[in-house]
Amino acid sequence: MFLKFKKVFIIILFLYSYSINAQDLTDNLKSWTGFGLSYKLNDNLNAKMNQLFAFNVSPANYSFSQTKLALSYKIKRRTYIEGGYVRGLFNESNSLIRQGATSGWFNTLAVDRIYSNFSYRHDIVKRLSLKHKIEYQYFFSELDKYKTRTLYSARLIYNVRKSTLAPYLENQFYYYNGGIISSGVKRYRFKAGVSFKPIKDSSTSLAIYYMLQNEFDTEQISDNDYSVIGINLSFKLN
Repeated sequence: MFLKFKKVFIIILFLYSYSINAQDLTDNLKSWTGFGLSYKLNDNLNAKMNQLFAFNVSPANYSFSQTKLALSYKIKRRTYIEGGYVRGLFNESNSLIRQGATSGWFNTLAVDRIYSNFSYRHDIVKRLSLKHKIEYQYFFSELDKYKTRTLYSARLIYNVRKSTLAPYLENQFYYYNGGIISSGVKRYRFKAGVSFKPIKDSSTSLAIYYMLQNEFDTEQISDNDYSVIGINLSFKLN
């Protein structure tokens, strides 16, 4: 078992190193590495903790990190509600200070938010399913682009026969409200990835994905467009 975990860890380090050092890719490419832990409190309630580290690829430097603490409740099979707190740590800038970001660890600026969401997954045909999620986010800082965001995502998932392999495609739409720009749908994300269990019959899951973000109609504020190569490793504890 130890040797299996060691092999998985080496694979993760290789993927992470590759995405950081891919100098032939565009300057706005980012590398995201995430870790998640879910602890079962009872049959329907789970406590969650997620940590994300984001880096710019070229030049390779720190972009931001994000910590999430949440509770998830299963209403019925494949139907959940969730609520939690998220803290993002960003490089220090006069713009973020003006928008109300607070001092964080290691000379960073913190942007905090709370959120709640509802998700539902249903089958389309055998082994092909669609997961819907709608999420509301409230930010404590007075950000220029928004005070609140509403997110809708739709993920199409295919479960490969006789394996844990599950490729997926996801579309996300963000509605901005409460900033100095007009309210409306201002951000679109497309994600293509695959998830699987690196160790058979374990509670460990690994996801590898590519994401493209496009922001639009932000008026006097610059659009925030970028692409991401990411990996996420998650564990479940009972």
